[in-house]
Amino acid sequence: MRLLASAVATVALTAAGCGSDPNPAPVAEPTIDISTLDVGPYDANPRDMGKPKNAGQAALMEAERLGNAMPLVIDIDPAFKYNGLFDSLVFIDAKSSVMKNFTDLSNFTEDAPDLISGFGVYGRNDSDDLGIELVNTAMIFPTEQRATEVAAALERRDFGRDPQSQAVAIPKFPQARAHWVQGKQAINVWLPLGRLVVFSAVYDQAKNWFHKTDLADLVNRATTSLDKVVPSLSAFHPTPPDKLMDQPMDIDGMLGRTMVRPTNAKGEWLNPPGAYIGYTGVAFASDPADTRRWYEANGVDRFGDYGNEVYRARDTAAAQKVRDELGDPAKHMKRAAAPKNLPVAKCREYNGRETLATRFYCSVYHGRYAAFAAGEQLLDAQQRISAQYAILVKADSK
Repeated sequence: MRLLASAVATVALTAAGCGSDPNPAPVAEPTIDISTLDVGPYDANPRDMGKPKNAGQAALMEAERLGNAMPLVIDIDPAFKYNGLFDSLVFIDAKSSVMKNFTDLSNFTEDAPDLISGFGVYGRNDSDDLGIELVNTAMIFPTEQRATEVAAALERRDFGRDPQSQAVAIPKFPQARAHWVQGKQAINVWLPLGRLVVFSAVYDQAKNWFHKTDLADLVNRATTSLDKVVPSLSAFHPTPPDKLMDQPMDIDGMLGRTMVRPTNAKGEWLNPPGAYIGYTGVAFASDPADTRRWYEANGVDRFGDYGNEVYRARDTAAAQKVRDELGDPAKHMKRAAAPKNLPVAKCREYNGRETLATRFYCSVYHGRYAAFAAGEQLLDAQQRISAQYAILVKADSK
């Protein structure tokens, strides 16, 4: 479960330091000799990512482009400001995705053998998972006809797993296929949308605990969700299957500015490397509401995730503030030593009771870019952020 450390908890415990000036004057970035930095075993060079190397990589890149069109759950309902599931949001195998927590995917490959890839978002309105959960997932198929066929097949399979299942109409979206199980406060919805199949599910932990049901509330929540999802995804135009290998892997050099993942630490990450626009990076945060706050405050418009995380902010002053959000002491976080010869970096150590959290976190900024790294050992986190800083400097000098 080290997956918690780098895939989700990278921005999980961010909070502004107490008692500090909320708008301190930005400090000029010093000139740093990157040849003096200890980068350990890490590659400290930017890269031109080019085009996909294989079909699987091309499909994952398409899923990430799809993710840029997927509304955040907190955009659907601000109350859904908590995360907590440790599942892939980006996938080519649905059985590894966030969907598996809401429907049985045992026969997915049989029903949807031609899935290209998908992207999902998840949120809940209670930090301890005692309230309502909402998931939205979109999956890409080769043709509109196949998407229509697959949506029907998946819903039919889902419906048939419980003899108490009952069909439910979503009046505003008559093309949607939905059902609930009588006596259970949950609804699953399957919707064909062009070449996409949208899966949306609502599960109410509290009502199920007290054996209460309210079908009208489920339909209302599903409708509210689709009200956001459908127009947003309708603006996404999937790449023709025969053109996937021709699409660039990067966006504005963001992925090429991140440190390559260590080959001996594959288990640290839930999702593949990726570059995103707008607020899509918030979908990966375990505290989406707070992360969205500092995205907006600092004009973060690009997010890259490979061996570290990189954010492009409005300007240098905003990048400094992102560095501070990710590196200053906060609740359950105490200050740790910054890397040698890198005064623009900040590090902190987790000091809470969560046994799955990575212990050390470091952040840095250069120009418009801020970056974040994590490691079980302080030296490792320091070396990762030092390598990351060198990459940012070199990328800007090209």
